[in-house]
Amino acid sequence: MEAARLVVEYLRDVLADLAKTAAAGLAVARGGAHHVPLTVAAVSTFAVGWLMPRLESFQKNHPFVDLRLMTHNNKVDLAGEGLDFAIRFGEGAWHGTHAELLLDAPLTPLCTLSIAQRLASPADLLGETLLRSYRSDEWGRWFAAAGASASPRTMRGPVLDSSLALAAAAAQGAGVALLPASMLQHDLEMRRLVRPFAVEVRVGSYWLTRLQSKAPSPAMTQFREWLLGGAAAVCKTTETAI
Repeated sequence: MEAARLVVEYLRDVLADLAKTAAAGLAVARGGAHHVPLTVAAVSTFAVGWLMPRLESFQKNHPFVDLRLMTHNNKVDLAGEGLDFAIRFGEGAWHGTHAELLLDAPLTPLCTLSIAQRLASPADLLGETLLRSYRSDEWGRWFAAAGASASPRTMRGPVLDSSLALAAAAAQGAGVALLPASMLQHDLEMRRLVRPFAVEVRVGSYWLTRLQSKAPSPAMTQFREWLLGGAAAVCKTTETAI
């Protein structure tokens, strides 16, 4: 499948860059001191686009927390996987969990510059390959927000199982993807992706979740405070810019 090949090629380049950031963030001097393990699973887009670039800051301020980070595609079992926290995307309602809002993540079309240059209006997207997620209503909601008439029959393109895969395919020119631009700043800065229209649609947010039955440990409390503080700073910066 051509889209799958493009995803692999793109992720090879992006993950090579991010590996350097992750290594720097997690490389702390052990020195024989006692380290408290903290196991966190994060939806892959948030892990790569927000969390990994900031890991160095967390480790510098909390050197004795042994952070163990895993990624998932929004399907996670807190109890079964022995997780302290899971960062998820959605509306904040997961049975048996306590959820705290981290960041909103509205979606907007992203694509290569060459594709963007032939898009004069939102309706022009109907002539392009629209890369789709498992949430089948996203493109319909975006077209409605943009004031363009569209039906499911006019939307064509492959369905991919994660935002990272969608971003990879879009960056390789396979089509246009609806993505959270705030999680893909590195791609936008490097011009691997561009944003042809300002219209956004909200389909969910990122949440920090834990089991309601699990009492927070000191390491969990430190990570939570750091994470919420960082998210609040991003929100404040965005509001100031607006």
